[in-house]
Amino acid sequence: MENLHILEETFVDSDVIRLEKDILLQLGRLGAINLFYTCLSRSLEISIFLDLVDIPSQHREHKMRSVKDDHIGKKVVRSGKLKERKSRKRTLVNASEISPLSLPSKVSQKYFGKPTVSSVKKGSRSRIRRLKIARNEAEMSRGVKVVANLERIRITLEEETGRVASLSCWAEAAGLDEKVLQQHLHFGWCCRDELLRSTRSLVLYLARNYRGLGIALEDLLQAGNLGVLQGAERFDHTRGYRFSTYVQYWIRKSMSRMVAQHSRGIQIPYTLSSAINLIVKARKDLTRTHGKYPDDDDISKYTGLSLAKIRSAGKCLRVVGSIDQKIGDHINLQYREVMPDMSIRSPEETVTRQHMRKEIHDLLKSLDSRERQVLFLRYGLEDYQPKSLEETGRLLHVTKEWIRKIERKALSNLRNEDILRSLSHYLEN
Repeated sequence: MENLHILEETFVDSDVIRLEKDILLQLGRLGAINLFYTCLSRSLEISIFLDLVDIPSQHREHKMRSVKDDHIGKKVVRSGKLKERKSRKRTLVNASEISPLSLPSKVSQKYFGKPTVSSVKKGSRSRIRRLKIARNEAEMSRGVKVVANLERIRITLEEETGRVASLSCWAEAAGLDEKVLQQHLHFGWCCRDELLRSTRSLVLYLARNYRGLGIALEDLLQAGNLGVLQGAERFDHTRGYRFSTYVQYWIRKSMSRMVAQHSRGIQIPYTLSSAINLIVKARKDLTRTHGKYPDDDDISKYTGLSLAKIRSAGKCLRVVGSIDQKIGDHINLQYREVMPDMSIRSPEETVTRQHMRKEIHDLLKSLDSRERQVLFLRYGLEDYQPKSLEETGRLLHVTKEWIRKIERKALSNLRNEDILRSLSHYLEN
C-alpha cells in the first residue's frame, strides 16, 4: 500500500509539472508572461505577510529582509485600475455611512444588500428625465392652446368682416402688439410641430387597429394628428397624468370618426356607426363567455341599447363591395356572374302570375260590365297603372263617390267561399 501511495504521488506531481509547463508555454505565446510573474509576486507577498503574522517578532524581521532581498532588481508593473477600485470602495463606504438603515447580520446583508450607487444614480436620472418630459409637454400644450385661441379670434374676425384679416387687425382684435402676436404664433407653431413629432410613433401604433376598413394609412395618420392637437388643447398638466396617456382617447376618437364617415359607400350617422361597433364587440364577448351566439335581448342587456336601435344597426351593410370583383385569387369568376338578378322574375314566378291573371279575368267575367270596368281601372289590371277614385270618375264621367259605391259592391260580390278557396293557393305562395 505504501508503494502504491508513492506511485500515485509521483504520477500526480508529474501531471502537475506538465500542466504548469503547458500553461507557461501558452502564456509565452500570448505575450502575457510578464503580467503573470507580476501577479504571482503580489500573491506571494500577501501569502508571506499572512504567514508572518504567526511568526515571533525576532524571526519576522529576518524573514521580511530575506523577501526584500529576493525581489531586489525586479520591476513591478501595477495596473492603472487600482485608483478606480479604491475610489469605488471609498464611495461605497461613504454611502453605507450615510444610510440610516443597517442590517443585523452578514447573511441578511448578503441576500438583502443595499442598492449600489449606480442604481441610485439611474433612478434619480430617470426621475429627472420624467419631470423634464412632463414639463416640456405642459409647455408645448400651453403653446398649442395659445395658437388655437388666436386662430379662433381670426376666424371670428373674418366671418364678421367677410374678408381675410390682416396681421394688424388680428393683433388689434387679440389685444396684442404685432411683434408679440408673431412671437406667440411662432412659439405655438413650433410647439405643435414638436408634439406631432414626439407622438408620431403613438399615432402609428394606434392606426394599425383601423387597417383594412377602406381608409388609407396616410388618412388615418392625418386623423390621428388632428386628434393629438385636439387633446393638446384640452390637456391639463395639473391633474397628474401624462400627455401620451390622455391623448390616446382623442386619437382613437378622431380615427373612428374618419372611418365612420369615409369607409362606406353609403354613409351612415356617426352615432349609428358607434352603436354598430359596440354591438359587434358585445357579440364577440358574449359568444366567448357563454359559448353560443347571443340574440338581440342579450345584446340589449349587455350594452344598454334599445332593441329598435339594435335592429336598425343590423340592417346597415357592413361592407359595400363591387359586383365586378373576383371571387377568389385562383378562380376567374366575378360576383355578377353568379349572383341572381333580382329585377327579373324566375320562371316559376312568371308561370304562376300568368295563371293567376287568367283566373282573375275569368272571375271578373261574372260581374257587371260597369263593375268590371271600375275594378280594371282602380287596380290597373290592363296597363298596370292603378288610378285613384277621382281619375276613375273623370274617365267614366261620374263622381268619385259613385265610383266608391260601385267598387264596394263589386268586392262584396267577389267575397265568396268558393272563390276564396280557388285563389287561396296564390296567397300561400
